[in-house]
Amino acid sequence: MPKSGMLPQDIGLWDNPIDETGFHRKGNEMTQQQWIDRLRKARETGQPADSLESTFGPLTIEEAYAVQEMLIAERLTAGERIIGWKVGATSQAVMEQLNIHEPVYGCMTSSSVHRAKNPVIGSAFCRVAVEGEIAFVMGDSLSGPGVTPSDVLSATSGIMGAVELVDCRIKGWKATIAEIVADNALHAGLILGPTRVPVAELDLQKERVTLQKNGNVLAEAYGYEALGDPLNVVTWLVNKLAIFDHHLREGDLILTGSLTKYFFVSAGDAVDVSFSNLGRIQFSVA
Repeated sequence: MPKSGMLPQDIGLWDNPIDETGFHRKGNEMTQQQWIDRLRKARETGQPADSLESTFGPLTIEEAYAVQEMLIAERLTAGERIIGWKVGATSQAVMEQLNIHEPVYGCMTSSSVHRAKNPVIGSAFCRVAVEGEIAFVMGDSLSGPGVTPSDVLSATSGIMGAVELVDCRIKGWKATIAEIVADNALHAGLILGPTRVPVAELDLQKERVTLQKNGNVLAEAYGYEALGDPLNVVTWLVNKLAIFDHHLREGDLILTGSLTKYFFVSAGDAVDVSFSNLGRIQFSVA
């Protein structure tokens, strides 16, 4: 397990075994396969797709999570491994931006990890945006249903600051909630902060994040923006995962959602995301 004080390159690629349990197809197979093929193409080419619902027909949320799972299963077959999970739309600001009214989750694999010292290549995405988030590192496995915030607290090894790179593979960032779910909850990458802090040393609700771009402050917010407390986010996640036969494992990294709205970045931008107790993440976009 990574230790407190380790640098980001030492964290996020720990050796968790590939676990494909529960990755399976549910529902409308033809429409699901059409969504899968188009989302894969958008991710590989950096060219966003027209509305999947308008082009191929709608899917339920459950069917959309199955699409997400099948796309992740392809990455596992290609040699990637699961490193954790992200939860999106946990703040009112992002819910309003996306026009949705509930959180969504996505799965993070080993290709998600970016290093702050290396520029983020904007052309590798359809249209990339950044979010400042509080990340949990799990010290023990945890399975729902019925998990409480106290259970999450006991199972947490440490807390880190993180930047999530998000990208919408639907044109104009105009995706329905089912399209967002199928698109892995818009996950496109993460950059971890420089340190890990024991959870007992933090007031998660009062942990502050400040986002700057090119020296200008974009936004500032606190941990309570994430469902009232980031602990509530992880609690929601582990209980939601149980519905789909998944669980949290020792070593998993959990992103708890943007505390502010997300901000688009492009080539030439310098991004600075700082936390009150979790360090600073600075990187450029090329």
